[in-house]
Amino acid sequence: MIVKGDILLNKKFIHETGATDEKLLVILNSSSQGELFLFVKTTSQQHDKPKTPVCIEDRHRSLFYIPAKKDFFRDDTWVQIYSFEAMDHDYIVSHPDINKIGSLKPKTINGIMDCLFKTWGDNIASWQKKLLQPSLNESIFKLKERFTS
Repeated sequence: MIVKGDILLNKKFIHETGATDEKLLVILNSSSQGELFLFVKTTSQQHDKPKTPVCIEDRHRSLFYIPAKKDFFRDDTWVQIYSFEAMDHDYIVSHPDINKIGSLKPKTINGIMDCLFKTWGDNIASWQKKLLQPSLNESIFKLKERFTS
């Protein structure tokens, strides 16, 4: 079962340019069959990215920095908050090139979520907010579903 904070390796991630390569994705919500997963991409390529702890706010290039070995990642890693995307639950759980390889600590995924809401704020669509912040009843239902399947 894939849940919020899980890290997926997509061996054949298709970029906007059409290029394909391996990509680590961080799942932002727990999803049920027929729903969407929201995720962000990661990179360990620093280029001109600052090594500022945690949230780096910038509407066009917001990032969440995770130092090497502080959580799951062995290298310095930047979570690309500026571009969160959706993918179908059933596609992710059944695709042979997408595998769960780890999970972030609750403090780290909560920091990523705080950064996302701080950066995007009111520009997050209502359907996305519903997935990112489910009601208490939905959360209880998904928790039950996780332990009974």
